[in-house]
Amino acid sequence: MLPTSISTRVAVAFGAVLTLGLLLVLGGSLLAHHISAENAAAGRLAGLLQLEDRQDQRQRRLRLGVGEVTRLAEQERAITPRQWASVAEALRFFRHGVAAAPADPEVSADLRALMDARRIAETRFAALSLGLLTEARRAPERIGPDMPAFLAALRHLESRRTAVRERLVERIAATVRNNSVELRRRMWRILAGAVAVLLFLLACTLWLRRQVIKPIVAIAERVRQLSAGADAGAHVPGATRHDELGDLARGIGEYRAAVELRQRAERHIDYLAHHDVLTGLPNRLLFEERLKQELVRATRIGERLAVFAIDLDEFKSINDRFGHAGGDEALCSAARLLSGCVRASDLVARLGGDEFAIIQVGGAQPDAAEALVRRILRACEATVGDTVPVQMSIGVALSGAAQEREELYNLADMAMYRAKAEGRHTARFFDDQFKEEVRLRWRLSRDLDGAIERGELYLAFQPIADTATLEVIGHEALVRWAHPELGEIPPDRFIPLAEASGRIDAIGRWVADRAMEAASAWPEHITLALNLSALQFRQPALAHELLALARRHRIAPTRLEFEVTESATLLDNRRQPVLTVLRTLQHQGARIVMDDFGTGYSSLSNLRDFRFDKLKVDRSFVMTMLDHAPSASIVRSIVALGTSLGIPVVAEGVENEAQLALLRKWSLNQVQGYLLGRPSREPVDVVDIAGGGFGQCPKMVI
Repeated sequence: MLPTSISTRVAVAFGAVLTLGLLLVLGGSLLAHHISAENAAAGRLAGLLQLEDRQDQRQRRLRLGVGEVTRLAEQERAITPRQWASVAEALRFFRHGVAAAPADPEVSADLRALMDARRIAETRFAALSLGLLTEARRAPERIGPDMPAFLAALRHLESRRTAVRERLVERIAATVRNNSVELRRRMWRILAGAVAVLLFLLACTLWLRRQVIKPIVAIAERVRQLSAGADAGAHVPGATRHDELGDLARGIGEYRAAVELRQRAERHIDYLAHHDVLTGLPNRLLFEERLKQELVRATRIGERLAVFAIDLDEFKSINDRFGHAGGDEALCSAARLLSGCVRASDLVARLGGDEFAIIQVGGAQPDAAEALVRRILRACEATVGDTVPVQMSIGVALSGAAQEREELYNLADMAMYRAKAEGRHTARFFDDQFKEEVRLRWRLSRDLDGAIERGELYLAFQPIADTATLEVIGHEALVRWAHPELGEIPPDRFIPLAEASGRIDAIGRWVADRAMEAASAWPEHITLALNLSALQFRQPALAHELLALARRHRIAPTRLEFEVTESATLLDNRRQPVLTVLRTLQHQGARIVMDDFGTGYSSLSNLRDFRFDKLKVDRSFVMTMLDHAPSASIVRSIVALGTSLGIPVVAEGVENEAQLALLRKWSLNQVQGYLLGRPSREPVDVVDIAGGGFGQCPKMVI
């Protein structure tokens, strides 16, 4: 008679079955250990990916901060202590992220090499960011030349970070695949052992069959279901048992839970890698991938797609007024507004900061793009009454044949900046005319380099006369450009290019040198007026250079007048250095003239802070004072102000005798304009009103 206890039966009659059962238990334990180890490996990789995301956010914050500070520095605008503190904090956090990057000894050599390359790129980017911030504080003129290196380092860092992310995602995917293969292999081994038990115990009692064989079959079936991708939430049979089969069932259940967790983590990681956390919109990475795909598709089927570059207007002031919470709310409102205006086939993305973009597919262009612009602007107008209204500047570019992704977005971005320059809260399309303007601007900027050496720049002199006697008392030196192919280029076209490219300093020195050389042959009582660009004041030695030129040409400083515009020169964060230069010139006998008086918003405060030697009434008031009573009142008030302060006043833009007669009536001191003489290469000695001529041309001087 067989023993009644199952353990005795197994021990006495089926010792081999016990051995096989122990092997099954060992296999389950090894499987659970393998699952735990692979979970830990996947967790470490996911943790590294999260660290990459946090460091990428710090990099974006640092890039935006450096871009804002350098832009303000180049524009000679005020950089508040709060902005300095914000960008310094961004740099400190970014450096801390670089220094705190963990060195995981279990990371593969290729991934470690990518992370080391990324860390080197971060270190260089941080160093270049610090250099640009230092230059923004001390030498803004060096920002332009150093900016390409900074942008190159940024692109290199982004490529290194993308490589690390891709490798981490590949490692996580490989871990999941390997786990699945290993699970199937090991589980089939366990199943084979179970089948061996069934064959060996074929003659055993029904009790043994019910208590051992049937649970093993049920577990094996569940393993097949899991391997085939069946419902992962189903219960694993035998998980409540307190024996070896229960351990096996629970191990499989743990593996199922781990697979679910990893799958959710992978979906979340993929979402974070392609979406903006704040707004939930696709980010720059997904935008670029989608744009690349849509361009290929549009080229294949002969369709045009539209790309929108969108920037929030006055976003900085929103942050200043409502704090970062208000700024975040404005960004979320903008995201909802844009998403509500597009179709399901379009893509709305947040590229970073207050930059948004739209890829519009399908529809007849440009009609579809124009309709979307109207919807967006109407939606913006509906927010006017909100606490934080949303206003946008929009640039649109339509794709052409075989157009590159980056080029298309850059065209839309240029159109967006045109919209900002033309008043904000509007939209501009990058059309053929715009393209031609950009091409001409690039050509002029290129041709301006070396224009002095080629003899294309020349000076013209316009007389300044005493109002009562019309006796010439001085000449203003004006720079002109005779392009060999395009003819005369208006100064208001090439002067901004010279300032933007940094050539204004060389042109300014050339103008001063040639003008003083010409003035050295004039009578001693004739003065020379030179205009100073705001950007020239970046040179601390500007006053000494001008005085050195005067000594070289043997011109007394008392014969020199330097004209400065109040709005461009005296209202930025370099106010004190500017006043220092002007005082140095004034102390040597030169006269300082406030040009375009009345057009700035702090004219009287400038007169309070600095003793100007002359005021120059802007031509816009003089030319309209006969037909526009407010203009006449302004001119008369400026004359009275000059009289009360003991400062001579000169009116520019005098073009007819009626204007001259009225200015004489008001006892204005000096006049200048086409009535007295047009700018010419040879200065006139006597004003001939009859031959002065009439007309109008834009004034732009150095």
